[in-house]
Amino acid sequence: MPKTLISGARRSALLALVATGLLAGCGDFNILDPNNPTIDDLVKNPTKSKLAVAATGLFIGARSDAVDVIWRYGSNGREGANLAGNNQPDYQEPFFGPLSTTQFGSAVWSGRYQNIRSINTYQNAVPRAPDLTAEERAASIGFARTLKALAFMPLIAGRGALGAPVDVDQPLSAAPAPFVSEDSVYGYIIGELDAARDSLAAGGAAFPFHMPPGFSGFDTPATLMLVNRALAAKAWVFRATATPACAATCYANALTALSQSFVTSNPADFKVGAYFDFSNKPGDILNELSETLDGTTYFAFNNTVDDAQLQPGGAVDQRALDKLAFIDPNDTTVTYTLSGFPVNPNRKFAVFFTGGQPDQNAPIPIIRDEELVLLRAEANIGLSNFAAALPDLDLVRVNAGGLAPTTLTAASPASAFIDELLYNRRYSLLWEQGTRWVDARRYGRLATIPVLVPNGAVPSRMPIPADECAARKLGTSCNPLGT
Repeated sequence: MPKTLISGARRSALLALVATGLLAGCGDFNILDPNNPTIDDLVKNPTKSKLAVAATGLFIGARSDAVDVIWRYGSNGREGANLAGNNQPDYQEPFFGPLSTTQFGSAVWSGRYQNIRSINTYQNAVPRAPDLTAEERAASIGFARTLKALAFMPLIAGRGALGAPVDVDQPLSAAPAPFVSEDSVYGYIIGELDAARDSLAAGGAAFPFHMPPGFSGFDTPATLMLVNRALAAKAWVFRATATPACAATCYANALTALSQSFVTSNPADFKVGAYFDFSNKPGDILNELSETLDGTTYFAFNNTVDDAQLQPGGAVDQRALDKLAFIDPNDTTVTYTLSGFPVNPNRKFAVFFTGGQPDQNAPIPIIRDEELVLLRAEANIGLSNFAAALPDLDLVRVNAGGLAPTTLTAASPASAFIDELLYNRRYSLLWEQGTRWVDARRYGRLATIPVLVPNGAVPSRMPIPADECAARKLGTSCNPLGT
């Protein structure tokens, strides 16, 4: 673990993180005494109850920058923008560039590594807990390694060929862990997920700690394994586009993992999946992305509507209608401008609304069935199994978008299938994980994202944070792999 990321104040934050817990019986997040247990106590004298408290901290850490991933990667991909005005780099950097290594561009990094450090601490403590059964140990390790893999996924999705350190379970005094390639990071993620799967298989009927509500239906070792396999499928697909030499093997392995996940072919299951929870309970946090229509922070862009295909009746793609809302339905011409930056027209995101109203308790998806259907289509497209991809593409576009079936046939070119795939991923996952930008880079299509502002620029990747570069004596901006 790069020592600059976990020293001083950050180490204090880590101490607090592993000492968070759930209120038994109601499942609400609540911050407990940060001195009970301490990390040293957890490592030297682990018990089932202490580890249960630490497990809750890992869930909290896992969601710590979920909001950042959505609006920062979403800004890069011109899904929307953060125009709160109190921090100019939040819109200046992603739209005009360049991304800095200390502000906007440094996000989705240290929080991930802090939680990975916590996971490693937990994982090292589990085998020494005398009151855990062998099955409970296996279940705990399987849970921890699944969360560790999840922590790396948006981190590498944002940095791409810059790579990342993975061998970070090192003493605080150790030298910074070496950077490895994008392919190696995905290989590490997949290795962690496979090891986690094996542990979960030996994990018995229940976890020795409370699972949060967002994992309802996936709250036993056997059912969490379905989420584990879903994440593995995604990692295999992303590895295939990062490493063309792996394409055939990677896509085939993705299909195998999907067959062991919770993917269905039933549109009623599209929203089924694992989620990060938020609430207004004491000690918990709210989903700040669910903003009221008169809020002044997150704004959507008209390109989402302009680019949407039309339903048979003439309305735009139902996903655009469901995920966007007019600030004032009676005045659709109003524009918003901040420091010369236009937002037009006056639309806001309704992704995290409930019953048509903002809901700051709304969960954020980790991975859900609709995405898995599209990953299945992507893997089949990558293998040139176009006839197998067509039903999945139509399943999503017809049932989620209200669109007519695609005009593609099994004889259509691969490029047309990729166009159709990326269109559906863009609209199905809008404002959920920065999909448009990540996919555009994966497929070499960053030029298809409009800059939207005069003299603007679409970022190609998030940079390595300055602290990480400085730890390697590489200044405040670096590319350790020279990619």
